[in-house]
Amino acid sequence: MAVERYNKNVLPDTGAAPEKKVETGAETKTKSHVVGLKRSETLVYLFLFILIATVSIYVLSLKMEAYDLQTQITQVESDIATKEGEISELNTEVTDLASYDRIYEKANELGLDQNNGNIKVAEKYGEN
Repeated sequence: MAVERYNKNVLPDTGAAPEKKVETGAETKTKSHVVGLKRSETLVYLFLFILIATVSIYVLSLKMEAYDLQTQITQVESDIATKEGEISELNTEVTDLASYDRIYEKANELGLDQNNGNIKVAEKYGEN
């Protein structure tokens, strides 16, 4: 008996439901009491579970949408880089085709000759 009193004083309180002791003959058995949930508590837990699941699905759908948009942005940037390369090549070709030496060669091939006395300078309309 002294040991049982000592153990009761030394053991920490776990906060669980108190155990009922039933003495049958020479040995002591303990029964624990299981606490059930009320209907309102069950509904609250069910609502919280559904809310958490819904929010999780919504967040995942937003992340998937952001991933898709990022993929589209990358594709558009790639297309822009390709088009800029083509524009650069075309600008180089225009510069080459508009060079004075090339125009002079084409004029000579067509039988035209340069007459400096026949050159007139025209001003653009609206410029001083």
